[in-house]
Amino acid sequence: MLHRRSISTLIALAMFVTLFAGCAAKTTPTPTPSPSTGGNTITVTAAGMAFDTSAITVSAGAHVTITFINNDSGVPHNIAFYTSSSAATVIYKGARTTGVSTVTYTFDAPATPGTYFFRCDVHPSTMTGEFIVK
Repeated sequence: MLHRRSISTLIALAMFVTLFAGCAAKTTPTPTPSPSTGGNTITVTAAGMAFDTSAITVSAGAHVTITFINNDSGVPHNIAFYTSSSAATVIYKGARTTGVSTVTYTFDAPATPGTYFFRCDVHPSTMTGEFIVK
């Protein structure tokens, strides 16, 4: 009787190990979260008087959609894109929005690849970044 119990236990243990090993081998890898600075649909957040990214990357000539979240209560912000940090030539200037609020900006990226400039026009020396067109 002890021998039968040992064999039954051993068989049950072997099935458990096989099942567990089979499940472990078929585990799906966790996807890597996509950054907010890729593709042509992007989310940018302003909080604590700063953007949550220092670079936005889009495809040359692409139609760009930016969901802009202003989490600074009572503080106006926007995102404006320029050909350089001198801010002399505008690519696109998003409307200012006072937080807490969310707006959507849409525009066409430059057709010429390169590194351009973006900033908050309300806080032009502290809220800036690179607008990379590939």
